[in-house]
Amino acid sequence: MRRGERHVAMRVHERGSGETLSCGTGAAAVMVASALADGAVPADGTPPAAPVVYRVDVPGGELDLTWTPAGDVVLTGPAEIVAEGFTTLG
Repeated sequence: MRRGERHVAMRVHERGSGETLSCGTGAAAVMVASALADGAVPADGTPPAAPVVYRVDVPGGELDLTWTPAGDVVLTGPAEIVAEGFTTLG
């Protein structure tokens, strides 16, 4: 969903888990697809000449993603523990 210029929102549904609060891989994919659709990067998918930044809203918060001229997509945003558990392996 478009929220504004270089600002989109997404929901995350992971097979076997249902809706989750966030997904870094999914957010990166949404950012790249949006940048390509907006013409913010070369249409052939090569990295941009200058960093391209998008805000991606997920149920767990706001993420900032930057597609760098080196071809990396860098994600920054909040991280917090939402569950904890223990198991015995063996």
